[in-house]
Amino acid sequence: MYTAYFGLTTTPFALTPDPHFLYLSERHREALAHLLYGANEGSGFVLLTGEVGTGKTTLCRCLIEQLPPTVDIALLLNPRLTSTELLAAIFDELRIAYNRTSFSLRDYIDTLNTYLLTAHSVGRRTVLILDEAQNLSPDVLEQVRLLTNLETASTKLLQIILVGQPELNTLLKRTNLRQLSQRITARYHLLPLSAKDTKSYVNHRLSVSGARKSLFTGSATRLIHHYSGGVPRLINIICDRSLLGGYVNHQNPVGKRIVHRAVQEIKGENVVGRSHLGWLTTLLFLTILLAGGFLWWNKQLTPILPTTKLVDLPIEPAPLQTTNFAESKLETSTVGLPSALKATEAETTDLPTTLPALLHAKQTDNHASAAFSALFNQWQMDFQGLQGKTACEKAKTKGLLCIHRTGTWKDIRYYNRPTVIELVTDRGEPLLATVTRLRDQVATISFLGQTFELPLKEIQEYWLGQFLLLWHPPSLPPPTLRRGKSDKAVVWLRKSLNTLAGKSSNRRLSSRFDNKLRKKVITFQREQKLVADGVVGEKTFLVLNTLLGVSPRLW
Repeated sequence: MYTAYFGLTTTPFALTPDPHFLYLSERHREALAHLLYGANEGSGFVLLTGEVGTGKTTLCRCLIEQLPPTVDIALLLNPRLTSTELLAAIFDELRIAYNRTSFSLRDYIDTLNTYLLTAHSVGRRTVLILDEAQNLSPDVLEQVRLLTNLETASTKLLQIILVGQPELNTLLKRTNLRQLSQRITARYHLLPLSAKDTKSYVNHRLSVSGARKSLFTGSATRLIHHYSGGVPRLINIICDRSLLGGYVNHQNPVGKRIVHRAVQEIKGENVVGRSHLGWLTTLLFLTILLAGGFLWWNKQLTPILPTTKLVDLPIEPAPLQTTNFAESKLETSTVGLPSALKATEAETTDLPTTLPALLHAKQTDNHASAAFSALFNQWQMDFQGLQGKTACEKAKTKGLLCIHRTGTWKDIRYYNRPTVIELVTDRGEPLLATVTRLRDQVATISFLGQTFELPLKEIQEYWLGQFLLLWHPPSLPPPTLRRGKSDKAVVWLRKSLNTLAGKSSNRRLSSRFDNKLRKKVITFQREQKLVADGVVGEKTFLVLNTLLGVSPRLW
């Protein structure tokens, strides 16, 4: 009910694990790096633990989106099963044919081994992700361990990722499971968000939902962190109820009084004006909720791959900061496969000729300014000459908006616009580069003012999916057009559809979105393989922009 009031395109704080809303804090990036390492390079188990609601399942969804198409995934979200039922579930996920009534445990293992050998022979990898793994019985965990015995002389045929609550660590410390514990090559415990990350998390989800400013005051955000303890699920619950309260009370931005009342309704207790004993009760509640995460935090855990945060979000953007990360203790985590790096004929450069060496070059102080200058040049604009503290603010002065996403090359191809991506060195340094052209498996990259052609596979070694691009909406703020709405953007929509249909008309176009226009929109959406609901939102506008040649393209 509150989305229209706050100018949002979707509900920002839903509890479903949608990867598009994933906010990659430093801790979440490290966790995702562990999972990527396990799926791509690991030879044993990978273990990810974390308290309830810290985002483990969402990370698994994000992992699946970032894996290449040559990886087959079996994701089990609730593996409270017997050994036979577990194998049957794996077969269902991998679409392996079997006879449920007559197959014995031996039949399952033999069939799975044959399948994995065949997959390996054609260059495919198979990954099994067991979420909520703390629910597995010791007998089933032992069966899972035996699955890692399916191997060739040099390669494990099945990579297994265990995801669960802190109780899983306790379970794995049992004597009868020591063999499985010894095979865990990477461990990470996901902690709740810090106060700073809580603020960034809230603003990130609002930004993805279409907000152009923060909808919570600073004191309200601090209160949200206090009551949630930095647990994303609790943050979502409190923020959702608080926005509803802001809508009912006509308050924008939402203040701490509304947050107090939201927590009061959620907990069913009086939060405002409580005694010191009440405050101690709240603190005790949060301590119990988070105790497992802090007690079982293994201080020896270090990130498998370096990670950072892409900057310049539309909401409260911050300047680029370099984060120092501890070096991994696992030799197998080292990345960086050198390959030829080719400068285009139009450019000459004294920079190194391989991507790893390029990313370690000393001339990296102005990489952010160079990247955004290259992006704005694609739009025929002078980045340095525009007003605004951040790139997104500068873009807005010219009627452009930023889109900040976490995705894959498939997503960048879909948007088909020059894109700033964040590359990360082995030392954990974030370096921004601009993709100006995309052809097959090669991208043209502008980095530090020079242009290079790089294989996508090589770039992927240093890119965790963060990207930012610009688009040109018909008006600011970008509207959502549906039947019955009157807006000047409706005139733009009618004119655009007529242009694409090869029609020209000198008569005055209506600014009202009627049923006839809705049918045209549905036809257009079906032709472009969009959701054919007759509602014109960001995706429909983006496709119209591309077809009309409003924006520069990658291909």
